[in-house]
Amino acid sequence: MTTEELYKELREQKEYMTHGERMAAYMRGEEVDYQPYALLAPDDALASVWGYTKEQVRTSFELKCEMIRRKKEEYGFEGMYVGLGLRGIGEAVGSKIVYPQNSTDYVAEHYMMDYDRLGEMEEFEVKNNQFLSDKLTEAKMLMERFPDMGISTDAAGPISTAVALRPIEYVLRDMRKNPEKLHRLLSLGVDCSLKWVKTFYEETGSTAVGFADPVTTTDVLGLKYFKEFSKPYIKKLFDGIYEITGNKPSIHICGRTRKIWDDLLEIGVDNFSLDNCESMEEAKSCLGHQMFLSGNVSPVDIMRYGSVNDVIEAVRNVLLQASDSPSGFMISTGCQIPIGTPKQNMDAYVYAVRKYGYGARKGERCKGLLDMK
Repeated sequence: MTTEELYKELREQKEYMTHGERMAAYMRGEEVDYQPYALLAPDDALASVWGYTKEQVRTSFELKCEMIRRKKEEYGFEGMYVGLGLRGIGEAVGSKIVYPQNSTDYVAEHYMMDYDRLGEMEEFEVKNNQFLSDKLTEAKMLMERFPDMGISTDAAGPISTAVALRPIEYVLRDMRKNPEKLHRLLSLGVDCSLKWVKTFYEETGSTAVGFADPVTTTDVLGLKYFKEFSKPYIKKLFDGIYEITGNKPSIHICGRTRKIWDDLLEIGVDNFSLDNCESMEEAKSCLGHQMFLSGNVSPVDIMRYGSVNDVIEAVRNVLLQASDSPSGFMISTGCQIPIGTPKQNMDAYVYAVRKYGYGARKGERCKGLLDMK
């Protein structure tokens, strides 16, 4: 398919439901126009396509509002987000974060180079923290600007929070040489995240919370250290969010997670986003009876560097693997959409979801797949 053919066919496609209407009906077991879909964290890529830098969007409230409007107008994506990302608690506590103009932020100076400052974390309070107070103010301003949209937040998972406070090589070394102090750091990091979730809930009423923990992947920790240092604190964070909001949080973990799927089931996870290195078909078989699954078109090989036809084929394949997952499925990318992703590839993704994902019902294969030529 050429780019011209893509846009000709896109113009002929129609959406009959909003994203919110589609998801609500789908979860009730009703047939919907298309398989529920999303692009994982598309803001950076879309900002670049629309002529903005990350720095401009990060520092301009009006540009944030423009992004929200355009995402709804051009892609139907609804909702607002004010979260902490992977390094938010680190920055709130005292790590120094650098924000390049148009690339990923990083920790320039870690707060917890040694463990003498652990006691300071016990005194952490959201409303006394300027960084987090500014985020709460932004959330309220967005709610005033877009009163008909929902708002959500997030936090980082326990290991990812720890490495925003202490260098990753120190954290990994501590698993062998200083486990007691590391356990304390992990527990306090979760406490800080839960204080944020509680305050956000009290100030906005939002029960929509998720967390990502890319560093907990078994590619980094291995199964033994996951069970000892990550699993107990994922459970603490998961249970704490559920207790505060009444809703179980969604979870995304980058990299390979197959070895910990049973652990996630034990924790009670029921909304899980998988990276593209894992098989959605296997996830459906192992997890689909208890979890709503999301994933997992490759954001780099396919969305960033693939052709329009590569994107269309990847969407079709993921739908074939998992659209009939018993507890429900949302097609998405396996991780964040990178800056530089061509707009035509994002549009080809939407086109393919509409083409192959039409007539979706939870637990059943889409009619668009049954009718595909």
